[in-house]
Amino acid sequence: MPIILLPVLLYSLIYLTIQFVELPLPGQWIIPFGSIPGLFALFFLGAVVEETGYMGYAIDPMQERFGALSAGILVGILWAVWHYPSILQQGHDLTWIAWGTLGTVAVRVLIVWLYNNTGKSLFACILFHTFLNLGRPLFPKDELHNPLVDYPAIHYSVIAIMAVVIVFLWGSKTLARYRYA
Repeated sequence: MPIILLPVLLYSLIYLTIQFVELPLPGQWIIPFGSIPGLFALFFLGAVVEETGYMGYAIDPMQERFGALSAGILVGILWAVWHYPSILQQGHDLTWIAWGTLGTVAVRVLIVWLYNNTGKSLFACILFHTFLNLGRPLFPKDELHNPLVDYPAIHYSVIAIMAVVIVFLWGSKTLARYRYA
């Protein structure tokens, strides 16, 4: 269930935070809802490729050696660097890249948490990655304004705070032992 609900919660919290600090946020969607299946398929294929490498191949040995949180951070840094060429191509500055790196690392920690709490399900990681990516083009925006790009500090801070909460509640060693059960 967190595989679908966590991206919805994250985007809802981002939306509410932008509203709370009274920044402009359009209330319209410019992506036609008929395009969702095609976008889902494209994002799913991309997630299959990325997660097969990061979670299907690299994460288990790294967790054994460094623990879950450290492995998530290390893989998250590699994942962020992997995205730098496209981020630079989009014209983002170093401040945006720093926030994007924080958010990417935080997302990887969330993915490691999901992986460790779904019986090491690669499919769960792929679906979460897909739904998280699908939320980006579906987030309300207009032709000139994309809050997820315009407010990277808010967008990525919300994700990082969620990752910190998860680490606090499940513990950094395994990200799988809920402390208050």
